[in-house]
Amino acid sequence: MVKAIILAAGKGTRLRPLTYGIPKPLLPVQGKPMIDWVIRSILSEDIDEIIVAVSGTSGNDMEERTLSHIHGISIDSYLKNMNYPCKVRTIPTPQRETAGDVRYILEEMNLHDGKMLVVYGDNLTQFDIKKMIDYHDHCRAVLGTSATVLLFEAPQEELHRFGIAKIKKSNGFDLVKHFVEKPPLGQAPSNLANGGYYILELSDVFDLLPRESTKVENSVFPILAKNDKLAAFVTKLPYWIDISTLESYENANKMAHDGLIIPPPINHKGDQK
Repeated sequence: MVKAIILAAGKGTRLRPLTYGIPKPLLPVQGKPMIDWVIRSILSEDIDEIIVAVSGTSGNDMEERTLSHIHGISIDSYLKNMNYPCKVRTIPTPQRETAGDVRYILEEMNLHDGKMLVVYGDNLTQFDIKKMIDYHDHCRAVLGTSATVLLFEAPQEELHRFGIAKIKKSNGFDLVKHFVEKPPLGQAPSNLANGGYYILELSDVFDLLPRESTKVENSVFPILAKNDKLAAFVTKLPYWIDISTLESYENANKMAHDGLIIPPPINHKGDQK
């Protein structure tokens, strides 16, 4: 079985004034909070627990600390009143970017081995999570890889917004040869972008995760890629939306209203897909 962490502790400053009153993960897209879309995208019989990382009370600004605390409580209250087919709970984090928060959560849960799916809480998309987990397991069995990252083809003009991977073939699998976080315009090594979903083998990766504030893409991925330990799950996505600005949020709601995107269905354990 696989546990999952959804990183949803950001303050959503670029979505203010909306996020003064509503936590970013609870902003609705066609009536469903963003966090619900993200949770639905990973529900599978392989996932037995989802931990949602929410904002804690870090920092020196009392007003910001209070707002973060209220946001965390609001998200926790929402999730407690939902009936998902697996356990879903929240953990407040010190907001140390992706790597620091993942390390903090793993230490809080005393987890040092097993598989962990990490998901970014502000990306809306839909794909076959079971297929990704199976691919990760096969890569590990054949090549001894330590992690798998979801990659998709991004538009050339937007590559500077993403972590970009250059891949190579090995025994029929795709491995990340080189990973660059947000390369300058015109300097991306490919058009394969990080989709914000990756699986970590904790026995291999735990000690690579720093406690300080830094991203997994800057700290862990380059080390794994250099040692042929980072597998690439390359897939086509029907849509991929990063809701980080008012413009992208409005666009997501327009696409949902027009029927261009729909929330992934809830597949309860034992349901047929």
